[in-house]
Amino acid sequence: MSRNKGTKIALGLALLGGAVLQGCLGGDQAAPTRSSTPSPSALPAPPSEDEGPGPARELRIHVNQVGYETEGPKVAVIAADEAFPELEAVVADRDGNERTVWEGKVPAARYDELSGDWVAQVDIGGLETAGWYRIEAEGSVSVPFYIGDSVYDDLIYRVSRSYRMQRSGQALDDPQLGLKLQAGHLQDKEAEPIFEDEQGRRPVIDASGGWYDAGDYGKYVPPAAIAAAQMMLAYELRPEFFAARRFLLDGERAHWEAAESAPDLLAEIKFELDWLLRMQREDGAVYHKISGGVFPDFIPPAEDVQQRSVYGMSTYGTAMFAAATAMGARVYKPFDSDYADELLSRAERAQRWLEAHPEPYFRLDDMQDSGSGPYDKTTDREERYWALAELFRTTGEDRYGKALANDYADLSAGLAHYASWNDGQLLGQWAEAAAGSGTAAQAIADAANEMAGSIGRDGYRSALTGGDYRWASNKVAMAKAELLLLANELRPNPDYFSGAVDQLHYVLGRNAMGTSYVTGAGTRYARYPHHRISAASGILVPGLLVGGPNRDLNDPVLEKLADQGLPPAKSYIDDLLSYASNEYAIDYNAPLLFVLAFMD
Repeated sequence: MSRNKGTKIALGLALLGGAVLQGCLGGDQAAPTRSSTPSPSALPAPPSEDEGPGPARELRIHVNQVGYETEGPKVAVIAADEAFPELEAVVADRDGNERTVWEGKVPAARYDELSGDWVAQVDIGGLETAGWYRIEAEGSVSVPFYIGDSVYDDLIYRVSRSYRMQRSGQALDDPQLGLKLQAGHLQDKEAEPIFEDEQGRRPVIDASGGWYDAGDYGKYVPPAAIAAAQMMLAYELRPEFFAARRFLLDGERAHWEAAESAPDLLAEIKFELDWLLRMQREDGAVYHKISGGVFPDFIPPAEDVQQRSVYGMSTYGTAMFAAATAMGARVYKPFDSDYADELLSRAERAQRWLEAHPEPYFRLDDMQDSGSGPYDKTTDREERYWALAELFRTTGEDRYGKALANDYADLSAGLAHYASWNDGQLLGQWAEAAAGSGTAAQAIADAANEMAGSIGRDGYRSALTGGDYRWASNKVAMAKAELLLLANELRPNPDYFSGAVDQLHYVLGRNAMGTSYVTGAGTRYARYPHHRISAASGILVPGLLVGGPNRDLNDPVLEKLADQGLPPAKSYIDDLLSYASNEYAIDYNAPLLFVLAFMD
């Protein structure tokens, strides 16, 4: 298999051999590589407060590296390896002559267990003059950051356009990046399941199109459905935000006749919905995924010519399909009524199959996960609930409402969880709340209240608990922000909104690693994501949210750091081969895009 030997990729791949064949393993889950060395920010536990004087104290000042909205929250974090007393900090104006525009006291540090840092927070919310700034304290200086209106416009463009970069079966010529790709995986148009159906047949399936799920080239129904749904929900709540935001180039809307009069976001989501429709059987059931039998090397999509097969089938995936297509029927109705009708028909077909198969089912065959992520789940109640709630909201039909009341009242009233490929409960609760259910609305608000309290206790104002620092912790942070914003729509509360903003600040650099976890965003951002298109081309695709700190250390690169005793919030390395902490996925970017839609 060919590699781009003109970059640093070749050396890293040669050194690590077979490890390069890994990819997205379906955990609640990337530019050239470098050697797998510990991050300079990976620090041991700090000394206790009574150890006496030591070497000169070194402070690390962490900020949102993309910037802060003029009238929004602006909190930075000063961190050190040891306790420090109250100290002075200043903000200098980088636009002019380094004049001081803010000065104040920083409280004495407190120990933050999840990061292993001593931390103090600096609130500069009163600074509302547009411009470039930096924070200084005891000789330490932050990276420059910007304060202004529409500070996230470029990031929104990049995150939105990242989905176009993941299209399967289409050539790409991006003049801004200089990235050119031939159409890949054309073999998906004539794929076969690895198993026979109930009649002993193995029909040829057109599984072409759709988005590559992550850093590998697999395409999976559950993350596709949840990502498309979160993006459609962002549009439903903020249609004016997306109406004039163009990120597709000429010819990239050709798959939809209505695209010229519709928002680009809906045109891009339709590319994925069309693939989901191809994954549905005539009886309503939905296949699980399509991929090759082995993870490909770091090669362009068109060079991965191995046979690709359709794998698996499940009740939970079929329910997620039903929910996403039922939602799509509402969203696309004003722009393309025929397409909306087809989406609803397919959702109802899936629902009929689910009703005929009331027990949870997940098909797993030998070698099913040898070249792709499992995305396995053996229960399905949350997803069945979500499907019914979306069908009820879209159609208003009493039979769906009765089924919700009779069979899923506990989920409607239960404490809401963040949305994920393996948990659709929150989106079901939102659909019910939007249809008038006070019970579901209160359940979302109760979860938001609990979350807001947790944020206030965290040294970096992160919503992540110790148990959240696992595969895809950054996605969890953004999904929790999404929950807070939904709660704010139902029960307006400034703590909900500011808590959501805090999670955005966290992934953009105000974290224990001092790293922006979005490629190309900020000053010190993830540069070596586990992302085959970036690695094979030598061009870092911007706007990709990587997985983030993962205390389980479950890839070979992270395992080498185990003897350092890293705290949860620092169990991360910016390395191409760290698929468990540095891979991107479509369902990571979806809640990020959702949150960004509320930041104007």
